[in-house]
Amino acid sequence: MQQGYAAVLCVLAVLGLEAAAPGECELTRLLQDKLQYEMRLQYMKHYFPIDYTVQVQYEEVLRPSNISRLRNRTVSEAALRYLWFHVSSQAVLQIREVLPEKHPSWKYTQELCQLFDALGKEYSKYQQ
Repeated sequence: MQQGYAAVLCVLAVLGLEAAAPGECELTRLLQDKLQYEMRLQYMKHYFPIDYTVQVQYEEVLRPSNISRLRNRTVSEAALRYLWFHVSSQAVLQIREVLPEKHPSWKYTQELCQLFDALGKEYSKYQQ
């Protein structure tokens, strides 16, 4: 009997999360499509010079070990999603700042920036 109760609670929790953030889910899906390995390889590796680098601070790098450490400290999943959004959007903005408009990756990074802007607007709705 307790297993059935737990299953119902699990379904309600999942439905509640989905109902609370449909815009976030859709934008995240679009970002996932844009950030597929093949697209990143094409736009962010093949079109960049071999010795090209973008300077970042140590704090701007989001490592899996840092995420695991935050999870162990019971940081919420929503906070981790926002952290991923913030770090990723800042990285894309830095890349876009150094690209000339005629660069083959300009349109791709512009589309990523627009998706991150829309996701930022979704997050600002939750914080109000």
